[in-house]
Amino acid sequence: MGGIQEMFRTGEDMSVHRGEWRVHASAVDDIQVIEDSLVWLCGDGVTISTQKEKSTLGAPMYTIYANMTAKQTMFSLGRLEKVSIEGILSSGLESRIDEDKYLHLRIDLAALSRGKGEVTLDKDKMVAKGKFKLEVYPGQSTHGVARSIFEALI
Repeated sequence: MGGIQEMFRTGEDMSVHRGEWRVHASAVDDIQVIEDSLVWLCGDGVTISTQKEKSTLGAPMYTIYANMTAKQTMFSLGRLEKVSIEGILSSGLESRIDEDKYLHLRIDLAALSRGKGEVTLDKDKMVAKGKFKLEVYPGQSTHGVARSIFEALI
């Protein structure tokens, strides 16, 4: 046993405080499928909330949130496809981490509804947007912490 499974078994520092997935959907999207997909992505016990709103043009829309604990966040990242994780590592993490130590990812929503965690850079696709607060202590590199998370997932 190794990687992420070993982290769960030993309770080893997982390097994230919390995480969230967010989806913006229209009134014609199947909200239940999106919610079910987020439950699959995040695991049992995840908190899913759906807010009905109006778009800037007045059309009804929904924002669906999945808020996760540190353990649920690591489980969720473990659902990412291996090719996506390798792509994240090879493309560099710098552009995915903001000044507040949040890591940002986008998953293709159509793939997610089929049970696949495919990271995408395509701006034209509907996505689930992920935001993960990295646990970084003095003397640690934010990028090094992020890199170690993804390396443990392979």
